[in-house]
Amino acid sequence: MLLYLLCFILITSMVKQAYLGMVVSLADVYFFLLRPAENFHLFINYPLLGISLLGLCLGFALCVIMGMKLEQPVYLMTRQPHGHWTRMTTATISLLLGIGASFVSSEQSRAQAAESDVFAAFQSMYEMQQTGGIVNRLNVFFNNRSVEATLPTKLVQMRFAIPTSPLNTDTVAIRPDIFMVLEESTFDSTFIRDCAPAMCDNTMLHPLTVAQRTQQGPLMVHSTGGGTWLSEFALMSGFDWRVFGRGGAYAPVSLAPRLQLALPARLRTLGYRTIAVCPTEGNFLSAQTAYSYYGFDEFYAASDLKLPGNWQETYDHIMFDKALQIAQHPDDDRPVFIFVLTIRNHGPHGEGNVVIPQAFHDAEKHYGAAIADYLTRMRDSSTDFTHFATQWLKSSHPRVIGWFGDHQPEAAWDVTQQPTLLQRNRLPNNVTEKQIQYLTHYQLSANFGEANRVVAQDALDISYLGAQLEAFAGLPLSSGASASREVAIKCNGMMLTCVDHALIDDYLSYRIYQLAEVH
Repeated sequence: MLLYLLCFILITSMVKQAYLGMVVSLADVYFFLLRPAENFHLFINYPLLGISLLGLCLGFALCVIMGMKLEQPVYLMTRQPHGHWTRMTTATISLLLGIGASFVSSEQSRAQAAESDVFAAFQSMYEMQQTGGIVNRLNVFFNNRSVEATLPTKLVQMRFAIPTSPLNTDTVAIRPDIFMVLEESTFDSTFIRDCAPAMCDNTMLHPLTVAQRTQQGPLMVHSTGGGTWLSEFALMSGFDWRVFGRGGAYAPVSLAPRLQLALPARLRTLGYRTIAVCPTEGNFLSAQTAYSYYGFDEFYAASDLKLPGNWQETYDHIMFDKALQIAQHPDDDRPVFIFVLTIRNHGPHGEGNVVIPQAFHDAEKHYGAAIADYLTRMRDSSTDFTHFATQWLKSSHPRVIGWFGDHQPEAAWDVTQQPTLLQRNRLPNNVTEKQIQYLTHYQLSANFGEANRVVAQDALDISYLGAQLEAFAGLPLSSGASASREVAIKCNGMMLTCVDHALIDDYLSYRIYQLAEVH
């Protein structure tokens, strides 16, 4: 039975790594079981994962039953009067071997986040993604037991001044309505080499024709193939989860309750009505609880919106229409900040009875069914967003609309991990080849201000995106947001890969301790 349990862990680890890019750990199990009724909905939309889990569970139960029925007692274990001591000795040795094995690992699986250097936190992500082999997988599973996050070391820094008084929020000249969209599983398909524009180019990747101002470019996120909650956290908090060690990977539980001034809470101090619209169940991966900590006044989930049970049937325009209906409140004249998550382009891609439209058959032929299916859904998202954004910006009231990709779909790895399939001239200048799988895209548009279109070639770390949004909307910046903008310029858009490591250490210490943004 013990052997089967270890096999269960290994197979589950390999399945998760194949689908989501990371091996499984005990902390994953705890995080998932916090809201089991909602989180098991994942298996409805990932049927192969569900079938694999069910098969493993049935096999485990069958193994126990067969063992009880067929296994003969070991003579030494039942022999009197020493059988009892034999059983105790065997159990003790097995336990000691198991404990000892947990301390034996290869060089790559000993990686861990050290509090003294936030850049070492990269190693924890690397370990979760690159782990291979039986011993290494078991080490990762048993060594990652906690969802608790740790703070980096407090430094005495002199780069950033401590504010003497809060900003006067009563003199804000303009408070535009802000509509921000998280586009599920997105990457810039124009990266694909020799892919015809009719298949790989989309209008949402270009400045909106009705926009007075636009700012857009590649976006560096902190997970790939999954981990939407990590991109949510980065936008809302302005932090990379890896700064807080392994436990940062469970940000909705480990970090959201500790934030003192996330983006929605900041906008609320400026008089905004803050609304989150989610296409999944409210407590899926502890979303509703986390969003209340982020500072949202209102949260609407799938059951509130009466959405289809199948994520792929929830087109983006459905989410936009629902959000607009919620925002329209004639008795409330506050500006609104609406954060909408989409789900239509969520994986898996190219599986089951998926039908690839004729227009994308060439993509299927050259790049496979998964990429063709992704491009098909991306086209739907582009059409829906462009249509809605055009209507949103035609208002006489000042408005901002933006979107960003939370992470690449696993389908994208068929391209982004093969340099020969990429157009090098389309890639950002400030990322390495290994970082390409973390690239998505972002865009901010407004219907007011001096006409300007900024299309960046370099990537922007998503940790800076919240401050960029506030500045783009013309809002007064908090001390943390001002520092974020300053550091983004000095670090060429990067965060933990900034050349000036000392600057990032000082910046994080300033925001976490001097500004008390995390407790």
